[in-house]
Amino acid sequence: MQIAVVGLGYVGLVTATCLARLGQDVLGLESDRAKLAALADGRTPFYEPGLDGELAAQRASGRLRFTDDPKEALGTADAVLICVGTPSAADGRADLGAVNAVADAIGQHLGKRAVVALRSTVPVGTTRSVEARLNRALAARDGSGPVPVVANPEFLRTGRALDDFLRPSRVVLGRTELASDADVDVLAALYRPLAAPILVFDAESAELVKNAANAYLALRISFVNELAQLCEASGASIESVIAGIAPDPRIGGDYLRPGLGYGGSCLPKDVRSLIAQGGERALPMGLARAVDQVNAQQPVGVADRLSAALGGLEGRRIALLGLAFKPDTDDIRDSPALTLAEALRERGAVVVGCDPQAGDRVRALMPWIEQAASAIEAVRGADAAVLATEWPAYVTLDLAALRGAMRGDVLFDGRNALDPGRVGAAGLRYLAVGRSARPDGVPAGASAAVSADA
Repeated sequence: MQIAVVGLGYVGLVTATCLARLGQDVLGLESDRAKLAALADGRTPFYEPGLDGELAAQRASGRLRFTDDPKEALGTADAVLICVGTPSAADGRADLGAVNAVADAIGQHLGKRAVVALRSTVPVGTTRSVEARLNRALAARDGSGPVPVVANPEFLRTGRALDDFLRPSRVVLGRTELASDADVDVLAALYRPLAAPILVFDAESAELVKNAANAYLALRISFVNELAQLCEASGASIESVIAGIAPDPRIGGDYLRPGLGYGGSCLPKDVRSLIAQGGERALPMGLARAVDQVNAQQPVGVADRLSAALGGLEGRRIALLGLAFKPDTDDIRDSPALTLAEALRERGAVVVGCDPQAGDRVRALMPWIEQAASAIEAVRGADAAVLATEWPAYVTLDLAALRGAMRGDVLFDGRNALDPGRVGAAGLRYLAVGRSARPDGVPAGASAAVSADA
């Protein structure tokens, strides 16, 4: 089929590349000339493991091309996939300006009847409003239509996007009354080679699936972080507690990992979107609000503990190892490491950071954070160091060399990814999230670990 993918950001570029790998003829439409120029040179505008190579292979195959001409992209398309951004406003509502602009462009340039899939993350009711908008444009243009719009939420994790697309747990499609069985089958055919369940719902339910999935994952992270606070106050170990509840098949261990909190472009945005959608319908959404509040407080609490350990933060030099919101990405949106940096700065600390991928993005956004080329350079002369993002290179650091470069001796394991015994043997004072030290100084339950990807 001829597939037009509109918007070549994170979701759009991964979607376009993977559909080309599956044998479709894909034309990506992007209005950002700088982004198009980078893609023409074989450079991706963000870091995602494996994407550079896959992008090059599909461009070489001739199945993947890019343009800024909507008439070229939409004139012969059998299916159009909308993948533009829907950033959060200050009140949590999704900004649908780009989605609506795409609906207008489709109405203006669509060359034949096609099926439109809305992959952008949107609030409930958006699929119907986009469908009505583009069909009004088609009717005004030449009386053609109607064209169906089908909700098709994506479930791509940064750092694992290619694998998530090519080995999905499910594919979700949400239809309106305009979408016939044949229309739905056009989109289903794109995903059948993936051998995943294809779930077809009404459009409203499909839209809410994405919000609900991310909000539930965020809930688990905030729950375990709040529980970790109780462990710190009571002498229990959060890792022992997790090891005790994770075997319960009703609970499991995924996304029960204490730390600085969740971040990125999905979980924070979807929690706030649920709150906003509930507010529009006079619903308090108390649980979602609590999830958001706990997460916002988590890095601030770490700053408080560092202040207590150092006898205040004024003039103290604090090194943050990792600035991206998680490993294997350069995404710094809602990064807990940067929230911690702000809290440290407000208390008078000097903040120095390093990250294998996110340094340039942080430099542009927060130039007051001193940038170091390596972890050892970052901690040189520091009063404390914080493992803020568990990049493998930081988890496996030579801790004796780390201690030798530091002025102080405090190492805060903000991801509970280090061996406390190893840290202590290097002459460092070990602080972590929910790991309460016994009188002998050994963190209770330190060997118990349940990992999760946030």
